[in-house]
Amino acid sequence: MTDMEKWDLTDIYPDDAAFETDLNRVPALSRQLSDLQGKLNDSVCLRDALLLDMQLSELLEKLYGYAHMRYDLNHTDPTAQAMRDRALTACYSAGETTAFFIPEITALPESAIDNLLKTYPELQDFQHLLNDLARHKPHVLQAREEQLLTMAAPALSSMESAFSLLESADLDKGSIVDENGDTVKLTDGVFAKCRESRDRRVRADAFKTFHEAFAGVGNTIATLYAGQIRADVLQAKARNYDSCLQRALFSDNLPESLYTGLIDAVHAALPAHHRYLEMRRRALGVDQLHLYDNYVPLVDTADDTSYTYEDAKTLVKRYLQPLGDNYLADLDRLLKGGWVDVYEQPGKATGAYATGVYGVHPYMLLNFMGKLNDVFTLAHEAGHCLHTYYSDTQPFVNKDYPIFLAEIASTVNENLLLRGMLKETDDPKRKAYLLNHFIDEFRGTVIRQTMFAEFEWKVHSLAEEGKPLTAETFCQIYHDLLVTYFGPAVEIDPYMDWEWARIPHFYRSFYVFKYATGFAAAASIVKTLLSTGNTDPYLSFLHAGGSDYPLNTLKKAGVDLSTPAPVLAALEEFESMTAQLEQLLN
Repeated sequence: MTDMEKWDLTDIYPDDAAFETDLNRVPALSRQLSDLQGKLNDSVCLRDALLLDMQLSELLEKLYGYAHMRYDLNHTDPTAQAMRDRALTACYSAGETTAFFIPEITALPESAIDNLLKTYPELQDFQHLLNDLARHKPHVLQAREEQLLTMAAPALSSMESAFSLLESADLDKGSIVDENGDTVKLTDGVFAKCRESRDRRVRADAFKTFHEAFAGVGNTIATLYAGQIRADVLQAKARNYDSCLQRALFSDNLPESLYTGLIDAVHAALPAHHRYLEMRRRALGVDQLHLYDNYVPLVDTADDTSYTYEDAKTLVKRYLQPLGDNYLADLDRLLKGGWVDVYEQPGKATGAYATGVYGVHPYMLLNFMGKLNDVFTLAHEAGHCLHTYYSDTQPFVNKDYPIFLAEIASTVNENLLLRGMLKETDDPKRKAYLLNHFIDEFRGTVIRQTMFAEFEWKVHSLAEEGKPLTAETFCQIYHDLLVTYFGPAVEIDPYMDWEWARIPHFYRSFYVFKYATGFAAAASIVKTLLSTGNTDPYLSFLHAGGSDYPLNTLKKAGVDLSTPAPVLAALEEFESMTAQLEQLLN
């Protein structure tokens, strides 16, 4: 791996000493803000407090961004562990010191906010934030209560940290014998490669070994996850929400019907999924399909070999051309070097993600293994990165786009990549391969993530009813969902009941459904882009950051997710492409 294929964190801080200097600034800034406690009814003090709060938040983002990226390069590095812990401690400490801030603002009369914005035009950027704080008023506690919840935050988030360390560093996920007769140690990346193996024995061994590793520490993971759920219940009750789901959706101003409606829509479409699985069973020539048969491509093609990272970059740039010259220039800047950490390394965080530091640039983490999925992952994370890059044109107070919108830009890129590949081929075999890839991406993004969302909803509901949360309970609920979502064509092996135990997103409660809604929104955006050639609405969406509520921002891109229409249209496209694939395979 060359230096150009690694993160260059010196763009954030030239060295650790500069990080330490900034870390030492936090207490003084926190004190400056806390000195204004009890004075926010004065417009000058309120103005100063808002500006100080943004200054402190920007500093903390920079500190934590640097520290957590240092840590994710090697979870076994004690220096990086300590830096991350200290950055987190600084965030929590600042939160405790400034816990008075939101309660005091929400206690002000509406006229005080109106007067503030009239008196200080330079604060117009704060209008959405202040309006949103007023909306949160029923769920904001007294200053001391807010302080106590902030003080409890490290304990309430410790389950996620413990799971991350267990999963990425401490857990031995076992070894198997590969197609060549070599013994290979399973990592997340190796497992992803094995599940696409043409050798069914390799796929079966990888799935069994990998999931049994998690089952071997299943009681520990169940305890961690139950702790996460109980922390969610505590915070929902403390803030006067009716449920954990309501609390999770409230910050994005989303109705619960959007969540439940997604589950209902996917349930209604499950017969189409089951038909696809039966088609997959026939295509693979097996008597009974297993979950380890769900990832191997149905069509043998040269695309099932490997890609270099340079190949992947070339393909992504070529097929994202409908996004326009400016987007492509910024994409080239992203991929040029120093912004992407490409390859799997011992101790490195698993999976892939995009992050960023305001005033610097976005960063992308990959664990590139050379499969077609890795090409799509590059396109996906590039979408996240450029969404962040464009959102940072907003003032800091409005730069964070809502989480609900976070999976749209990434999925637009994947969709364009796939459609570009499909358009350029007349080879029925290659077309079938790409259609199969799209269908499996759809299943993974919409159907599988909706199943995850239903699992989260069920286990949180149990906790809210005061019922016990045990490994047996989690496994039974998960097993029943696997049977429902995968239907009669698939045999559920006992070890698959433990799949829930390896899903890191469950520690970010009620997040995964956003993959499904994001896919539906992205499909609608891509259809408009390709039919009109007009990139302006979409680019405006990318630049909007957090300047409005997500459903309003999305409407500017021509998508209305307050209705089920985009989700239903996406499910119809899934059926259509499944029919096309079946015709090609026959």
